[in-house]
Amino acid sequence: MESPLGVFVPNEKEGLVDNAYGSLASWVYHVDKPIGRSFGDIEFYLSRLKGIGGPILEPAVGNGRFLIPLLEAGHVVHGFDASPHMLEVCKKEVSRRNLPDNVSKKNFEDFVYSEKFSAVVMPAGSIQLIKSPIACLDFLKRLKVCLSETGKVILDIDSLSFMLDYGPESRMWSLGEDMLTLTESRVKTSYLHQTTVSQLRYEHWSSGNLVSSELEVFSLRFWGVFEFKSLLHEAGFNDVSVTLDYKRPFSMSDSDATLGEVITFEASS
Repeated sequence: MESPLGVFVPNEKEGLVDNAYGSLASWVYHVDKPIGRSFGDIEFYLSRLKGIGGPILEPAVGNGRFLIPLLEAGHVVHGFDASPHMLEVCKKEVSRRNLPDNVSKKNFEDFVYSEKFSAVVMPAGSIQLIKSPIACLDFLKRLKVCLSETGKVILDIDSLSFMLDYGPESRMWSLGEDMLTLTESRVKTSYLHQTTVSQLRYEHWSSGNLVSSELEVFSLRFWGVFEFKSLLHEAGFNDVSVTLDYKRPFSMSDSDATLGEVITFEASS
């Protein structure tokens, strides 16, 4: 599922993620990231998908924030997610707009499709939910199998600067008499393994009274630019290009100060 909100319980042994979104976490996510809300990614990806006539796959589709604008632009899009709560939200939003529902429940580690896709898209750093480099390599290889001979993958990762811990962060959303809150606290940062683990506390308040709460774990794996580029090559992808903040291509002359917050990779099958 898309970061940074959501419920993710890491599988330490395999380096994978069990997306166990609770109902409250899904509600907060949907309020914070409604359908069509763009961080620059929707416009950028649509520009990179011009001329794509075949079907597109979005793993970790979440509530459909990103998938639905692609459908509305005329693309044939399939999506999957491991969370039934988030899939329920996504399917309702797709149905409300009378759009094709090609969304299903699948996991990163065992998804299978019989058809070939012209593109795979993963915005918002969703691939960082896979903690183990070995598991991530296996996932990328599975993506490549899903692609046609001329297909391509486009995906985002966050800058390594996001590993820095700035302390607990609290947010709230007012919905009439209801109020949703989220408090995020960093539990562990491993610079050696380039991973972070945070504790997320979701709360639903009504007329000043606490109605419900959920306490979940959120884990991410961070990557360097050249490190992830090498991983794509190892998975069998070619012609890897890198864009910073959806605006400018990465070059060797870029300094850390100008690296950007979002790093987008595009590679051909």
